[in-house]
Amino acid sequence: MRATAFLGIILGAAGLALLTPTEASAQFWWASPVWHGNDTGGIIPWSCETEAFAHQIAGEFCARWDKYHRITSVHRQYGDYIAFSCLWSPSINRYALPAVGTRATCAYPRLRPVVKALD
Repeated sequence: MRATAFLGIILGAAGLALLTPTEASAQFWWASPVWHGNDTGGIIPWSCETEAFAHQIAGEFCARWDKYHRITSVHRQYGDYIAFSCLWSPSINRYALPAVGTRATCAYPRLRPVVKALD
């Protein structure tokens, strides 16, 4: 009986230790806005806010390999991505995809209220 209780305490402590966040958890995908990527480029999930900071995000990601970034595609729909490439030099790579412009702000059009006069 005591051995079973002791085994339950040991397994419970081991399970709790596995669920406790550690410093290594900062290196997983949720710590970086780049969803998938490596030394040749990556993708960022699109939203209006991430598009405004896409150059900064891609630049920081490519700086890990001492490379320059180039935004290659922006699909402005939720669920799509902003793609970027990491280049050794921004002016020498002739065969890379051309750069695509991004929005600098999140400006939404103001909708006018629909008001009908009562007769």
